Amino acid sequence: MNIVVTSSKQHKKPSLEEAFQAFNQVSQHLTDSYQQLEQQVVVLSEALKQSNSEKIQYLSDKDALASQLEGLIEAIPGALIVLDEQQKIVKVNACARHWFGNSLLGQQWSQLRSSILTYQGERTEQFVLHNGKTVALSMKALSGQSGQVVLLSDITHQQELTQQLEHKKKLADMGQFSASLAHQIRTPLASALLYASQLSSDTLNAEAQQKFSTKLLDRLRVLNSQVTDMLNYSHSGDFVKQPNKLTAFVHTLKDLYHGKKVYFDMGDFSEATTIHISHDALIGAISNLLDNALEASGSNNDVLCSIQVIEDNNLKIVVKDQGRGLSLEQQEKIFKPFYTDKTNGTGLGLAVVSNVVNAHKGRVKCESNIGVGTTMEVQLPVVISTHENNAERS
Repeated sequence: MNIVVTSSKQHKKPSLEEAFQAFNQVSQHLTDSYQQLEQQVVVLSEALKQSNSEKIQYLSDKDALASQLEGLIEAIPGALIVLDEQQKIVKVNACARHWFGNSLLGQQWSQLRSSILTYQGERTEQFVLHNGKTVALSMKALSGQSGQVVLLSDITHQQELTQQLEHKKKLADMGQFSASLAHQIRTPLASALLYASQLSSDTLNAEAQQKFSTKLLDRLRVLNSQVTDMLNYSHSGDFVKQPNKLTAFVHTLKDLYHGKKVYFDMGDFSEATTIHISHDALIGAISNLLDNALEASGSNNDVLCSIQVIEDNNLKIVVKDQGRGLSLEQQEKIFKPFYTDKTNGTGLGLAVVSNVVNAHKGRVKCESNIGVGTTMEVQLPVVISTHENNAERS
């Protein structure tokens, strides 16, 4: 029995040592793992710190950029208005608040536009504000999102500069024309003086007096036409318009060309037909067309002048000759000031025609063929009363 017990104790002792060894190994492994974990924590902490620093820098840069963009938007020298998909105002800059007040947010753009903007002439993108400024309007869809951005730019100064430039150009043109006019007037004036001096002679018979009188009137008419062209051109389309009977207008034209080779073809309009025109300016413009047609036709061909009312309120006047015709190059230049192919022309006749037609919101066009003749057509929306309209009123 004693031997068995002793043998058992000797067997258990190595197992305890092994357990301690295993424990020590596990402890060492845990220690090593903890150290590795600490190292990883340090690395991850540094990475997180770096990431946080970069994120903070990114957010800071983003805030700075947003602040810079906000400052740029506020500093834009024009009214910037941002609209949402319902066309409501969601953002404005300092200029917009200065021009239109501080209560813009939430308003409908269409209502604001109708209350603050007034169309300027025929330029649909230019408007006049209540403070007298002239602005250019531009709209563009926001990229990548719904809504639009509206920009109103002050172009008052540019317009003033443009007007000054046009005025200086006109002064230069008038200087050029004055020199030309002095040269052109000299010949008919000298002729008129000669014919007038002959009329005072007691030796002339009635037939000779009539001959010199006719020539004198013809020279004076040329002088009057040249001076009238200059005056009408200087008006730049600013003519006073009044109601005139169309029949009276036609009679004036017929009287001016009585005895000349002009055939008048009248349309079907009544005595009551009234047109809103600058009488003298329009008579002068049509006279320019007729004079050109007569000169081009020579003495063997008649000139046709057709006058009719079309499309209710449009006055259509056509002057047709059978002259030498115009080339395409000439047709492109004839309405430009001071362009002429005549030895005694001022180059203002058709420029005046264009000014007068534009002042009446009309249009003029030329159709011509070399060797066939030229047709000048004028359409003016100036008819304000006709026989039919009067019948409806009664």
